[in-house]
Amino acid sequence: MRFALRVRTALLAACVVVVAACGERAAPVPPKAALTAIAQQPPLPGLRIRPLTDRTFERTQARRERGRYLAEGILQCALCHSDRDWGQPGAPPVQSRTMAGHVWKDEGATRLVAPNLTSDVETGVGGWSDDMLARAIREGISHDGRPLHPQMWYPSFSQLSDEDLASVIVYLRSLPAIRNPLPRTQLSEEQVQRIVGRPMPITAPVSGPADDSPLERGRYLAAIGDCGGCHTLWEAERLPGAFAGGNAISRDGKNIYSTNLTPHATGIDYDADAFVQLMRTGKQGLTHPMMPWAAFRHLTDEDLRALHAFLQTRHPVAHAISNLAPPTMCAVCGQAHGLGNINQRVKPKGVAVPEATLRDYVGTYRVERYDWTLRITLAHGRLHAESADEPPAELVPLDDTLFAMEGGLGPLRFRRAADGRVDAVVSEDVDDVVLARLDAITSAP
Repeated sequence: MRFALRVRTALLAACVVVVAACGERAAPVPPKAALTAIAQQPPLPGLRIRPLTDRTFERTQARRERGRYLAEGILQCALCHSDRDWGQPGAPPVQSRTMAGHVWKDEGATRLVAPNLTSDVETGVGGWSDDMLARAIREGISHDGRPLHPQMWYPSFSQLSDEDLASVIVYLRSLPAIRNPLPRTQLSEEQVQRIVGRPMPITAPVSGPADDSPLERGRYLAAIGDCGGCHTLWEAERLPGAFAGGNAISRDGKNIYSTNLTPHATGIDYDADAFVQLMRTGKQGLTHPMMPWAAFRHLTDEDLRALHAFLQTRHPVAHAISNLAPPTMCAVCGQAHGLGNINQRVKPKGVAVPEATLRDYVGTYRVERYDWTLRITLAHGRLHAESADEPPAELVPLDDTLFAMEGGLGPLRFRRAADGRVDAVVSEDVDDVVLARLDAITSAP
Protein backbone atom coordinates (compact mmCIF):
# COMPACT_ATOMS: atom_id res chain seq x y z
CA MET A 1 0.00 0.00 0.00
CA ARG A 2 1.67 3.18 -1.18
CA PHE A 3 0.61 5.68 1.45
CA ALA A 4 3.86 7.53 0.66
CA LEU A 5 2.42 8.69 -2.66
CA ARG A 6 -0.65 9.97 -0.85
CA VAL A 7 1.36 12.16 1.48
CA ARG A 8 3.75 13.45 -1.17
CA THR A 9 0.94 14.29 -3.57
CA ALA A 10 -0.84 16.10 -0.77
CA LEU A 11 2.28 18.02 0.21
CA LEU A 12 2.75 19.12 -3.39
CA ALA A 13 -0.88 20.15 -3.65
CA ALA A 14 -1.89 21.49 -0.28
CA CYS A 15 0.80 22.63 2.14
CA VAL A 16 -1.29 25.49 3.41
CA VAL A 17 -0.22 27.15 6.64
CA VAL A 18 1.10 30.48 5.43
CA VAL A 19 1.09 34.33 4.20
CA ALA A 20 -0.21 37.62 5.46
CA ALA A 21 1.13 40.88 6.68
CA CYS A 22 4.44 40.78 8.45
CA GLY A 23 5.67 44.24 9.22
CA GLU A 24 4.57 45.62 5.86
CA ARG A 25 4.89 49.30 5.10
CA ALA A 26 5.79 51.55 2.24
CA ALA A 27 9.19 50.82 0.73
CA PRO A 28 10.91 51.33 -2.63
CA VAL A 29 9.32 49.23 -5.36
CA PRO A 30 10.20 48.54 -8.98
CA PRO A 31 9.09 51.21 -11.47
CA LYS A 32 5.40 50.98 -12.32
CA ALA A 33 6.27 50.78 -15.99
CA ALA A 34 8.31 47.64 -15.33
CA LEU A 35 5.37 45.99 -13.56
CA THR A 36 2.76 46.90 -16.14
CA ALA A 37 5.02 45.58 -18.90
CA ILE A 38 4.72 42.05 -17.50
CA ALA A 39 2.16 40.20 -19.59
CA GLN A 40 -0.22 38.21 -17.40
CA GLN A 41 -1.12 34.79 -18.77
CA PRO A 42 -4.83 33.94 -19.22
CA PRO A 43 -5.91 31.85 -16.21
CA LEU A 44 -5.79 28.10 -16.82
CA PRO A 45 -8.83 25.99 -15.93
CA GLY A 46 -8.32 24.55 -12.45
CA LEU A 47 -5.49 26.93 -11.51
CA ARG A 48 -6.07 28.68 -8.19
CA ILE A 49 -4.45 32.13 -8.08
CA ARG A 50 -4.48 34.71 -5.32
CA PRO A 51 -4.75 38.22 -6.78
CA LEU A 52 -1.60 40.27 -6.40
CA THR A 53 -1.48 43.07 -3.84
CA ASP A 54 0.67 46.22 -3.68
CA ARG A 55 2.26 45.28 -0.35
CA THR A 56 5.97 45.79 0.17
CA PHE A 57 8.30 44.65 2.94
CA GLU A 58 10.31 47.14 4.95
CA ARG A 59 13.99 46.95 4.08
CA THR A 60 15.97 46.54 7.30
CA GLN A 61 19.48 45.29 7.97
CA ALA A 62 18.13 42.58 10.27
CA ARG A 63 15.91 41.24 7.50
CA ARG A 64 18.72 41.36 4.95
CA GLU A 65 20.96 39.31 7.23
CA ARG A 66 18.23 36.81 8.10
CA GLY A 67 17.28 36.53 4.43
CA ARG A 68 20.90 35.88 3.45
CA TYR A 69 21.18 33.20 6.14
CA LEU A 70 18.07 31.42 4.87
CA ALA A 71 18.67 31.81 1.12
CA GLU A 72 22.30 30.75 1.22
CA GLY A 73 21.64 28.08 3.86
CA ILE A 74 18.64 25.87 4.52
CA LEU A 75 16.59 27.11 1.51
CA GLN A 76 19.49 26.47 -0.90
CA CYS A 77 18.40 29.26 -3.25
CA ALA A 78 21.97 29.94 -4.35
CA LEU A 79 22.59 26.29 -5.25
CA CYS A 80 19.45 26.01 -7.40
CA HIS A 81 19.53 29.44 -9.04
CA SER A 82 23.24 29.46 -9.93
CA ASP A 83 25.67 27.62 -12.15
CA ARG A 84 27.87 25.52 -9.86
CA ASP A 85 31.59 24.79 -9.82
CA TRP A 86 31.61 20.98 -9.79
CA GLY A 87 35.39 20.93 -9.58
CA GLN A 88 35.31 22.34 -6.02
CA PRO A 89 34.37 20.43 -2.82
CA GLY A 90 30.62 20.73 -2.36
CA ALA A 91 30.23 22.33 -5.82
CA PRO A 92 29.57 25.88 -4.57
CA PRO A 93 27.93 28.46 -6.87
CA VAL A 94 30.17 30.09 -9.46
CA GLN A 95 30.90 33.34 -7.63
CA SER A 96 30.50 35.65 -10.59
CA ARG A 97 27.10 34.09 -11.42
CA THR A 98 25.61 33.53 -7.96
CA MET A 99 21.79 33.79 -8.08
CA ALA A 100 21.93 34.67 -11.79
CA GLY A 101 19.86 31.64 -12.82
CA HIS A 102 20.48 28.15 -14.16
CA VAL A 103 19.09 25.95 -16.93
CA TRP A 104 18.26 22.65 -15.22
CA LYS A 105 17.00 20.72 -18.18
CA ASP A 106 16.52 21.35 -21.90
CA GLU A 107 15.33 18.20 -23.64
CA GLY A 108 12.60 17.90 -26.25
CA ALA A 109 9.43 19.64 -25.11
CA THR A 110 10.76 20.19 -21.59
CA ARG A 111 12.91 23.08 -20.48
CA LEU A 112 13.30 23.80 -16.75
CA VAL A 113 14.95 27.08 -15.84
CA ALA A 114 15.66 28.52 -12.40
CA PRO A 115 15.36 32.26 -13.13
CA ASN A 116 17.80 35.03 -12.42
CA LEU A 117 17.07 36.28 -8.88
CA THR A 118 19.30 39.34 -9.00
CA SER A 119 17.91 42.87 -9.25
CA ASP A 120 18.52 43.22 -12.99
CA VAL A 121 15.27 44.63 -14.41
CA GLU A 122 15.50 43.07 -17.87
CA THR A 123 16.79 39.57 -17.09
CA GLY A 124 16.25 39.22 -13.33
CA VAL A 125 13.51 40.02 -10.81
CA GLY A 126 14.19 43.76 -10.62
CA GLY A 127 10.87 44.38 -12.36
CA TRP A 128 8.84 42.15 -10.07
CA SER A 129 6.85 43.47 -7.14
CA ASP A 130 7.39 42.13 -3.62
CA ASP A 131 4.10 40.28 -3.79
CA MET A 132 5.04 38.67 -7.11
CA LEU A 133 8.08 37.22 -5.35
CA ALA A 134 6.05 36.22 -2.29
CA ARG A 135 3.43 34.45 -4.40
CA ALA A 136 6.04 32.63 -6.48
CA ILE A 137 8.06 31.47 -3.46
CA ARG A 138 5.22 30.15 -1.32
CA GLU A 139 2.28 29.63 -3.64
CA GLY A 140 3.80 28.31 -6.88
CA ILE A 141 2.51 31.06 -9.20
CA SER A 142 4.96 32.91 -11.43
CA HIS A 143 5.02 36.70 -11.69
CA ASP A 144 3.02 36.43 -14.93
CA GLY A 145 0.40 33.99 -13.62
CA ARG A 146 1.85 30.64 -14.76
CA PRO A 147 1.93 27.60 -12.44
CA LEU A 148 5.50 26.83 -11.43
CA HIS A 149 6.98 23.38 -11.91
CA PRO A 150 7.44 21.54 -8.56
CA GLN A 151 11.19 21.67 -9.22
CA MET A 152 10.67 24.98 -7.45
CA TRP A 153 10.03 23.81 -3.87
CA TYR A 154 7.02 26.00 -3.16
CA PRO A 155 5.20 23.19 -1.26
CA SER A 156 8.04 23.25 1.29
CA PHE A 157 8.54 27.01 1.11
CA SER A 158 4.82 27.47 1.82
CA GLN A 159 5.74 26.69 5.41
CA LEU A 160 8.08 29.69 5.67
CA SER A 161 6.92 32.02 8.41
CA ASP A 162 5.68 35.42 7.31
CA GLU A 163 8.73 37.13 8.78
CA ASP A 164 11.17 34.71 7.16
CA LEU A 165 9.44 35.22 3.80
CA ALA A 166 9.80 38.98 4.17
CA SER A 167 13.47 38.56 5.08
CA VAL A 168 14.21 36.42 2.01
CA ILE A 169 12.56 38.97 -0.29
CA VAL A 170 14.39 41.89 1.31
CA TYR A 171 17.66 40.00 0.81
CA LEU A 172 16.91 39.22 -2.85
CA ARG A 173 16.19 42.91 -3.40
CA SER A 174 19.69 43.71 -2.16
CA LEU A 175 21.49 41.49 -4.69
CA PRO A 176 23.54 43.43 -7.25
CA ALA A 177 22.18 43.19 -10.77
CA ILE A 178 23.73 40.54 -13.00
CA ARG A 179 22.64 40.58 -16.62
CA ASN A 180 22.04 36.99 -17.67
CA PRO A 181 19.45 36.40 -20.41
CA LEU A 182 17.88 32.95 -20.00
CA PRO A 183 15.26 31.04 -21.97
CA ARG A 184 11.82 30.59 -20.43
CA THR A 185 10.70 27.39 -18.79
CA GLN A 186 8.79 25.31 -21.33
CA LEU A 187 6.41 22.48 -20.46
CA SER A 188 4.18 20.30 -22.58
CA GLU A 189 0.42 20.63 -22.27
CA GLU A 190 0.35 17.26 -20.51
CA GLN A 191 2.95 18.42 -17.97
CA VAL A 192 1.00 21.62 -17.30
CA GLN A 193 -2.19 19.64 -16.70
CA ARG A 194 -0.38 17.44 -14.16
CA ILE A 195 0.74 20.42 -12.09
CA VAL A 196 -2.08 22.92 -12.60
CA GLY A 197 -3.96 21.78 -9.48
CA ARG A 198 -0.98 21.93 -7.16
CA PRO A 199 -0.51 25.65 -6.39
CA MET A 200 -2.58 26.69 -3.40
CA PRO A 201 -3.36 30.33 -2.52
CA ILE A 202 -2.19 31.23 0.97
CA THR A 203 -4.44 33.56 2.91
CA ALA A 204 -3.70 32.83 6.59
CA PRO A 205 -0.72 34.01 8.64
CA VAL A 206 2.16 31.67 9.42
CA SER A 207 4.16 32.01 12.61
CA GLY A 208 6.89 29.42 12.09
CA PRO A 209 7.95 26.85 14.71
CA ALA A 210 5.41 25.98 17.42
CA ASP A 211 7.96 27.03 20.05
CA ASP A 212 11.69 27.72 20.31
CA SER A 213 12.67 24.24 21.46
CA PRO A 214 15.39 22.48 19.42
CA LEU A 215 12.87 19.83 18.35
CA GLU A 216 10.33 22.30 16.95
CA ARG A 217 12.99 24.46 15.33
CA GLY A 218 14.48 21.34 13.74
CA ARG A 219 11.04 20.29 12.51
CA TYR A 220 10.65 23.72 10.87
CA LEU A 221 14.10 23.61 9.27
CA ALA A 222 13.54 20.10 7.89
CA ALA A 223 10.21 21.21 6.41
CA ILE A 224 11.39 24.39 4.66
CA GLY A 225 14.62 22.66 3.57
CA ASP A 226 12.61 19.80 1.98
CA CYS A 227 14.84 17.20 3.69
CA GLY A 228 12.02 14.66 3.49
CA GLY A 229 11.50 15.40 -0.20
CA CYS A 230 15.06 14.42 -1.11
CA HIS A 231 15.64 11.68 1.45
CA THR A 232 12.35 9.81 1.01
CA LEU A 233 11.79 7.30 -1.78
CA TRP A 234 8.42 8.22 -3.25
CA GLU A 235 8.10 5.81 -6.16
CA ALA A 236 9.70 2.39 -6.42
CA GLU A 237 8.94 -1.31 -6.17
CA ARG A 238 9.00 -0.87 -2.39
CA LEU A 239 8.90 2.24 -0.24
CA PRO A 240 11.27 1.93 2.74
CA GLY A 241 9.79 4.87 4.64
CA ALA A 242 10.20 8.56 5.40
CA PHE A 243 13.80 9.81 5.48
CA ALA A 244 15.07 6.26 4.72
CA GLY A 245 16.78 7.30 1.48
CA GLY A 246 16.83 5.72 -1.94
CA ASN A 247 15.40 8.66 -3.90
CA ALA A 248 17.16 9.01 -7.28
CA ILE A 249 18.37 12.60 -7.77
CA SER A 250 19.88 14.04 -10.96
CA ARG A 251 21.47 17.36 -11.86
CA ASP A 252 23.83 18.49 -14.60
CA GLY A 253 24.43 14.93 -15.75
CA LYS A 254 25.17 13.65 -12.24
CA ASN A 255 23.07 10.96 -10.56
CA ILE A 256 22.97 9.77 -6.95
CA TYR A 257 20.65 8.05 -4.48
CA SER A 258 19.79 9.96 -1.32
CA THR A 259 21.01 8.37 1.89
CA ASN A 260 19.23 7.18 5.03
CA LEU A 261 18.61 9.92 7.62
CA THR A 262 16.70 7.81 10.14
CA PRO A 263 18.22 7.02 13.58
CA HIS A 264 19.43 3.55 12.54
CA ALA A 265 22.90 2.03 12.26
CA THR A 266 22.57 2.35 8.46
CA GLY A 267 21.50 6.00 8.79
CA ILE A 268 22.26 8.68 11.39
CA ASP A 269 23.20 6.70 14.48
CA TYR A 270 25.78 9.30 15.53
CA ASP A 271 25.50 12.23 17.92
CA ALA A 272 24.90 15.90 17.24
CA ASP A 273 28.62 16.76 17.33
CA ALA A 274 29.33 14.32 14.50
CA PHE A 275 26.31 15.61 12.56
CA VAL A 276 27.54 19.20 12.81
CA GLN A 277 31.01 18.16 11.66
CA LEU A 278 29.58 16.25 8.69
CA MET A 279 27.53 19.24 7.58
CA ARG A 280 30.48 21.59 7.98
CA THR A 281 32.95 19.51 5.94
CA GLY A 282 30.92 17.01 3.91
CA LYS A 283 33.00 14.21 5.48
CA GLN A 284 36.14 16.13 4.52
CA GLY A 285 34.75 16.54 1.01
CA LEU A 286 33.80 12.89 0.47
CA THR A 287 30.05 13.56 0.59
CA HIS A 288 28.70 13.94 -2.93
CA PRO A 289 28.12 17.63 -3.77
CA MET A 290 24.54 16.81 -4.80
CA MET A 291 23.97 16.68 -1.05
CA PRO A 292 23.84 20.45 -0.41
CA TRP A 293 26.31 20.54 2.46
CA ALA A 294 27.85 23.53 0.68
CA ALA A 295 24.71 25.39 1.77
CA PHE A 296 24.05 23.66 5.09
CA ARG A 297 27.57 24.38 6.34
CA HIS A 298 26.44 28.00 6.70
CA LEU A 299 23.87 27.05 9.37
CA THR A 300 24.69 27.80 12.99
CA ASP A 301 25.66 24.99 15.34
CA GLU A 302 22.40 25.64 17.17
CA ASP A 303 20.30 25.09 14.03
CA LEU A 304 22.27 22.02 12.92
CA ARG A 305 21.80 20.48 16.37
CA ALA A 306 18.08 21.26 16.17
CA LEU A 307 17.86 19.53 12.78
CA HIS A 308 19.63 16.50 14.24
CA ALA A 309 17.23 16.47 17.21
CA PHE A 310 14.21 16.31 14.90
CA LEU A 311 15.65 13.58 12.66
CA GLN A 312 16.32 11.47 15.75
CA THR A 313 12.55 11.39 16.42
CA ARG A 314 11.78 9.65 13.12
CA HIS A 315 11.14 5.91 12.83
CA PRO A 316 14.43 3.96 12.34
CA VAL A 317 14.71 2.04 9.06
CA ALA A 318 17.42 -0.45 8.04
CA HIS A 319 18.49 0.75 4.59
CA ALA A 320 22.20 1.05 3.82
CA ILE A 321 23.07 3.30 0.86
CA SER A 322 26.41 4.55 -0.47
CA ASN A 323 27.20 6.54 -3.59
CA LEU A 324 30.85 5.46 -3.41
CA ALA A 325 30.19 1.70 -3.72
CA PRO A 326 29.16 0.00 -7.00
CA PRO A 327 25.39 -0.43 -7.46
CA THR A 328 23.84 -3.76 -6.44
CA MET A 329 20.21 -4.82 -6.10
CA CYS A 330 18.51 -3.87 -2.85
CA ALA A 331 15.76 -6.03 -1.38
CA VAL A 332 14.47 -3.12 0.72
CA CYS A 333 13.68 -0.70 -2.15
CA GLY A 334 13.97 -2.89 -5.26
CA GLN A 335 16.59 -0.62 -6.86
CA ALA A 336 20.28 -1.01 -7.65
CA HIS A 337 22.42 1.31 -5.52
CA GLY A 338 25.65 1.21 -3.55
CA LEU A 339 25.52 -1.32 -0.65
CA GLY A 340 22.17 -2.58 -1.94
CA ASN A 341 23.20 -6.23 -1.61
CA ILE A 342 23.72 -6.00 2.15
CA ASN A 343 20.12 -4.95 2.81
CA GLN A 344 17.53 -7.53 3.76
CA ARG A 345 13.78 -7.24 3.89
CA VAL A 346 12.69 -8.12 7.42
CA LYS A 347 9.11 -8.00 8.62
CA PRO A 348 8.72 -6.77 12.20
CA LYS A 349 7.85 -9.59 14.61
CA GLY A 350 5.34 -7.47 16.44
CA VAL A 351 4.12 -7.80 20.01
CA ALA A 352 0.91 -9.17 21.50
CA VAL A 353 -1.86 -6.62 21.98
CA PRO A 354 -5.19 -7.49 23.67
CA GLU A 355 -8.01 -7.78 21.18
CA ALA A 356 -10.09 -5.38 23.28
CA THR A 357 -7.42 -2.74 22.69
CA LEU A 358 -7.36 -3.48 18.97
CA ARG A 359 -11.14 -3.04 18.80
CA ASP A 360 -10.76 0.42 20.32
CA TYR A 361 -8.78 1.45 17.24
CA VAL A 362 -11.33 0.35 14.65
CA GLY A 363 -12.88 3.34 12.92
CA THR A 364 -12.58 5.96 10.20
CA TYR A 365 -9.95 8.69 10.45
CA ARG A 366 -9.42 11.75 8.27
CA VAL A 367 -7.19 14.79 7.78
CA GLU A 368 -8.70 17.52 5.59
CA ARG A 369 -5.36 19.19 4.88
CA TYR A 370 -4.27 16.21 2.79
CA ASP A 371 -7.72 14.98 1.76
CA TRP A 372 -6.81 11.62 3.29
CA THR A 373 -9.32 9.20 4.79
CA LEU A 374 -8.07 6.03 6.50
CA ARG A 375 -10.26 3.08 7.51
CA ILE A 376 -8.97 0.83 10.28
CA THR A 377 -10.56 -2.63 10.40
CA LEU A 378 -10.06 -5.75 12.51
CA ALA A 379 -10.06 -9.24 11.01
CA HIS A 380 -8.85 -12.49 12.60
CA GLY A 381 -7.16 -10.66 15.43
CA ARG A 382 -5.18 -8.28 13.20
CA LEU A 383 -5.65 -4.63 12.34
CA HIS A 384 -5.64 -3.46 8.72
CA ALA A 385 -5.50 0.01 7.17
CA GLU A 386 -7.24 0.92 3.94
CA SER A 387 -7.11 4.20 2.03
CA ALA A 388 -8.93 5.25 -1.16
CA ASP A 389 -8.73 2.52 -3.80
CA GLU A 390 -5.69 0.81 -2.31
CA PRO A 391 -5.90 -2.72 -0.89
CA PRO A 392 -5.80 -3.13 2.90
CA ALA A 393 -2.37 -3.28 4.55
CA GLU A 394 -1.75 -5.25 7.72
CA LEU A 395 -0.66 -3.25 10.76
CA VAL A 396 2.02 -4.92 12.85
CA PRO A 397 2.00 -3.81 16.51
CA LEU A 398 5.34 -2.49 17.75
CA ASP A 399 3.76 -1.67 21.11
CA ASP A 400 0.23 -1.13 22.41
CA THR A 401 -0.24 2.07 20.38
CA LEU A 402 2.35 2.04 17.56
CA PHE A 403 1.86 -0.08 14.41
CA ALA A 404 4.18 -0.62 11.44
CA MET A 405 2.57 -0.54 8.00
CA GLU A 406 3.96 -2.17 4.86
CA GLY A 407 4.37 0.46 2.13
CA GLY A 408 3.77 3.38 4.47
CA LEU A 409 5.97 6.38 5.04
CA GLY A 410 6.02 5.65 8.75
CA PRO A 411 4.21 3.82 11.52
CA LEU A 412 0.77 4.75 12.80
CA ARG A 413 0.30 5.71 16.46
CA PHE A 414 -3.20 5.69 17.94
CA ARG A 415 -3.92 8.56 20.30
CA ARG A 416 -6.34 8.70 23.22
CA ALA A 417 -8.07 11.79 24.53
CA ALA A 418 -8.19 12.76 28.19
CA ASP A 419 -11.32 10.65 28.67
CA GLY A 420 -9.50 7.55 27.40
CA ARG A 421 -11.30 7.32 24.06
CA VAL A 422 -9.27 6.93 20.86
CA ASP A 423 -9.67 10.26 19.06
CA ALA A 424 -6.94 10.22 16.38
CA VAL A 425 -4.23 8.27 14.63
CA VAL A 426 -0.88 9.90 13.92
CA SER A 427 1.15 8.95 10.84
CA GLU A 428 4.76 9.41 12.00
CA ASP A 429 6.32 10.00 8.59
CA VAL A 430 7.98 13.10 7.08
CA ASP A 431 6.21 14.95 9.86
CA ASP A 432 3.49 13.92 12.30
CA VAL A 433 0.23 13.88 10.32
CA VAL A 434 -2.80 13.75 12.65
CA LEU A 435 -5.97 12.09 11.33
CA ALA A 436 -8.99 12.77 13.53
CA ARG A 437 -11.41 9.94 14.25
CA LEU A 438 -14.77 10.35 12.56
CA ASP A 439 -16.78 7.36 13.76
CA ALA A 440 -16.60 3.68 14.63
CA ILE A 441 -17.17 1.09 11.91
CA THR A 442 -18.08 -2.55 12.08
CA SER A 443 -15.13 -4.87 11.60
CA ALA A 444 -15.10 -8.38 10.26
CA PRO A 445 -15.28 -11.13 12.93
